[in-house]
Amino acid sequence: MEKVALVVGASGITGSNVAGKLISTGWPTFGLARNPQNNITGLDPVAADLLDRDGLESTLAAVSPTHVFITSWMRNETEAENIRVNSLMVRNLLNVLSPKKSVQHVALVTGLKH
Repeated sequence: MEKVALVVGASGITGSNVAGKLISTGWPTFGLARNPQNNITGLDPVAADLLDRDGLESTLAAVSPTHVFITSWMRNETEAENIRVNSLMVRNLLNVLSPKKSVQHVALVTGLKH
């Protein structure tokens, strides 16, 4: 089975670097973002909002990744709101991908802001 990557937050610093590395090693790579970049050669951009489950399901209908790299994070007014919103984004993504049964590995790439 071919490895296929989905980099969530591919328009950010970490996500664009992860996508670039995967592409350079031959992985077919999709880059999900609300406003995806087109300046990464070899990246298949996917425009989606992780908070819109229906839209996410529609957008990812033809994408069946084996590996998911989550580099996205949304800052909110309080830590309680950070937890609510960011966990919802991860749940929506994984709930949409789960029925495909293609995902072998999920990496939550965190940094200081996470």
